[in-house]
Amino acid sequence: MQEIMSNTDSSLKTSRIMKFNNISRWIGALVFAIFLPMSCTDNFEEINTNPVDPESATIEGIMAGVQYFEFAEPRFLTWRGNLIYSSRFAHQFSYNGEGTWFGGDVYQNNQGWTNAVFDASYQKVSLNIRNLLGTYVENGDANGAAVTRIMMSWFYQKMTDVFGDIPYSEVIGEELILDNPQPSYDPQAAIYEEILVSLKEQMDVIGNDTEPVSGATGDFIYGGDPQNWKAFANTLRLRMAIRSRDAFNNAGQSAFIDGVINDCLSNPLIDESNEALLSKSPTALVLSFLDGGFEDVYWGFGGVGSKWVFADRYMDMLRDNNDPRMFEMADASPNGTYNGSNVLGRSFADRNDLAIPSAKIIGGSTTDVANTLPNQVLTAAESHFLQAEAALLGYGGNAQASYENGIEASMRFWGVSDEDITTFTDNEAIAVLSGDNAAQLAMVWNQRWLALLTNGYEAWSLVRRTELIPDATDDSQFFVTAPNNGVVPKRLPYSATEAVANESNLRAAVARQGEDMMTTNIWWDLQ
Repeated sequence: MQEIMSNTDSSLKTSRIMKFNNISRWIGALVFAIFLPMSCTDNFEEINTNPVDPESATIEGIMAGVQYFEFAEPRFLTWRGNLIYSSRFAHQFSYNGEGTWFGGDVYQNNQGWTNAVFDASYQKVSLNIRNLLGTYVENGDANGAAVTRIMMSWFYQKMTDVFGDIPYSEVIGEELILDNPQPSYDPQAAIYEEILVSLKEQMDVIGNDTEPVSGATGDFIYGGDPQNWKAFANTLRLRMAIRSRDAFNNAGQSAFIDGVINDCLSNPLIDESNEALLSKSPTALVLSFLDGGFEDVYWGFGGVGSKWVFADRYMDMLRDNNDPRMFEMADASPNGTYNGSNVLGRSFADRNDLAIPSAKIIGGSTTDVANTLPNQVLTAAESHFLQAEAALLGYGGNAQASYENGIEASMRFWGVSDEDITTFTDNEAIAVLSGDNAAQLAMVWNQRWLALLTNGYEAWSLVRRTELIPDATDDSQFFVTAPNNGVVPKRLPYSATEAVANESNLRAAVARQGEDMMTTNIWWDLQ
């Protein structure tokens, strides 16, 4: 299991200890979430009214369950959604090594995995977060309701970025059981606009209040601190606004999106004192599949079938720029090298030449997890890189200062010493923005891409918007095959479950958005 704590807040460290001493208080909420099918099934009410009474769960337990399934993901989702799909689409990790199970043509859809990404995500988050919202509303805790809506926004931003149009407006209310068990799909443009507006509303609800929300011991990100959640909401707004800026401009809504970005920059954003990190349990859990950690995937199956490596683009960028993060992220190959493998290569790379993910990513075994780093939910590095991009786009600020702050924050996250950080920033050309505006934007995007390692969903969104990954064209060396023909996939197809349980609404979404294929652009992806 995992929790969030600031690097500088001792009270959150205390919360971390309390969590594991009191795990039995909320593990029931997690089990409750496992067995509640998603809100889009046609027998939703029949299945979800019995045998569990959600009203008997504590608010701490509901909060903890929501955070774990939303921000950590259990093993199956981590493996399929974050690793096999998005981290490889983003060319950060690769399964192109001798003996692995998932080498070959990466840009292909496996419908079983895709079903899991959609079904299990809605199943384990959507209903339970409505339960949390309804509980806060019933208790009259306005800040708790605001925090819940902020977490909702993060979840549905992730889901719409993976699929495009999704069920949203009819599944975000405070009623546990949906009036309509077959919710309609909202256009992504509407989802983005509504979330951007909602996040600002939640920031206004919180205002200057510092009183922790009720159920704070179940909040392993911020311990119920509303001001930290306010900064989280504002940083999420900036992430979404920068991503969707071109699409809003293309739709004639420049005034709206410019206003959002300028407002974000005038309000507190995440920094290293309050970044959102979901920390792993320092000891192995009996139900390890709930943990969501990479170590269970890497070590849990014996042999090398499940053991991924780094993508060549990722290792090349670290090695060629003397980046000290390389030695924190990776261990040398058996041959003493720090190489990665091509994600789309037709021939398998020799594992003796491939760098190995370090214990900070995969631990030492399924039970040796004390040294694994937290899940990156929304970090200081990402916040600084977003501010650097905003400055280069003309919204004000110091692009170089934000760029350097982002690099340093990422390096500190990975455990690079201050001395090595200074050596890098003083001596490496890549530490200083240079060239024309387009070249400087590419530098910011590449450093943000490096900093997003282990957060494949965000890295994949970044490379789709910016086209950081060149198309593969040589079919003799790489898989340049239909339907994607060497181009990074634009989205995942919808779940086959929805094609049965919510057919008419799914058909309407496909008619509006385009063919239900990996090659169909979602709204903000104008490339």
